[in-house]
Amino acid sequence: MRDNFAAVDSRLIVPILETTGLKVTYGSFTAADDISISVGEGEIYGLLGPNGAGKTSIIRALTTIIPIASGSATIAGHPLTDAAAVRASIGVLPESNGYPSAQTGRSYLRFYGQLFGLSREAADLRAERLLHQLGLGKNHSRISTFSRGMRQRLGLARALINDPAVLFLDEPTLGLDPAGKEDIMAHLTKTAVESGTSVILCSHLLDEVERVCDRIAIMDRGRIVAEGTVEEVVATSGAAGTARVRIAPEDIGRADAALRSSFPDATIGFDNTRPGELDVPLTTGKGARSELLRCLLAAGVDVLALDLRGVRLSDAFLGLTDATAPQRVRKESS
Repeated sequence: MRDNFAAVDSRLIVPILETTGLKVTYGSFTAADDISISVGEGEIYGLLGPNGAGKTSIIRALTTIIPIASGSATIAGHPLTDAAAVRASIGVLPESNGYPSAQTGRSYLRFYGQLFGLSREAADLRAERLLHQLGLGKNHSRISTFSRGMRQRLGLARALINDPAVLFLDEPTLGLDPAGKEDIMAHLTKTAVESGTSVILCSHLLDEVERVCDRIAIMDRGRIVAEGTVEEVVATSGAAGTARVRIAPEDIGRADAALRSSFPDATIGFDNTRPGELDVPLTTGKGARSELLRCLLAAGVDVLALDLRGVRLSDAFLGLTDATAPQRVRKESS
């Protein structure tokens, strides 16, 4: 979480995006219900949840791609019903993106800049600056020659071409190598701080979210189940960290049976690259280590090592959502 924003009480910030009781439906199917959030200027707000939780439906509704069934929303002072004004105030990087392969990166950005009312010269200058900032150089190459990661950077540049008040990003680091991911996250933070752009970030990479988001909302089955800073969400989740257990490989079956009996709600993770190691989420704090150890020893398991690590967002996420359940029946992917 960014320290410069975290010190400010979000309740004192004038919201740049606000929703009240937002509901999104597809026929008789409710994709998202009773969504009420408030995002301040320059805030990076994470929208998380398992596949089918309703995240993408919320993004599509707030970017005016699909209508809402009920509720209300304002973006940069414009009601969602004023689609033209909302679209002029936002930038969007969807998870799936298509590009005209015959255009160059620069001409592509210039075209979008002019769509937003910039002169050709202003659009060119803006395109050149964004290409440089996002590691694409001046780029006169055809988009058909771009790698997946380069196309993702180009998509982010396009989302920023109109200097939006709110930036919607769905998996922005998709296709990037670790260094590229770091660059993109650093650029988002810089944009939020220097330009005051608010960012709505959807990502499955919880470590990214944990590092850059000021506040987050976790969705499950169409509703928000937790909201606040990462620390606040973790504190209210009931999670108490994870135990990394190392046992003799031949004891794996016995340990698995014992743990599933004693910790029926825990999602036990086995590390296939390290035979004999497993992760056990703990849902009780005090005494959790000794309880786990007693369980394994009583089952005749030879415990070679048992280490506890602190609670992280991933622990809270698993505790707050039914992430291992089958996806809800609907064409929404996330």
